[in-house]
Amino acid sequence: MNTLNRRVPRPAVIPWLIIGIAILHTVYAFVALAGTWGDIFQDGVFNAVSGDPEREAALWFFYAGIGFMAIGTFAYRAIHTTGRLPLQVGVYLLLIGGTMVVIMPASGGILVLVAGALSLAAARLTAADTR
Repeated sequence: MNTLNRRVPRPAVIPWLIIGIAILHTVYAFVALAGTWGDIFQDGVFNAVSGDPEREAALWFFYAGIGFMAIGTFAYRAIHTTGRLPLQVGVYLLLIGGTMVVIMPASGGILVLVAGALSLAAARLTAADTR
């Protein structure tokens, strides 16, 4: 086992890292922005978001959590089906995290960027490398 392989998490760990990000995002959407969701429901949900930046943020935090969950479960399924982590998982996360860090540095984008870098490194590993 070479030095790179010892420093890179096993591919099977990566989906759980991504799913953790999804859970954090979703919990934040409903806990930190609970009052905003209360306002949305109080206004009857239908067309209760448009034009209100706080409500739009709550909705997008929730949707981003679903998106991260989709990437994480896709990665999990791919590893268990093929034994490898697809390269595009790392690419997606780097694109999301990289743009987020540039546009909004004081955000969780750095966590997504790190997950993307680890995913790219783990995607290079074969099943034999992780033994």
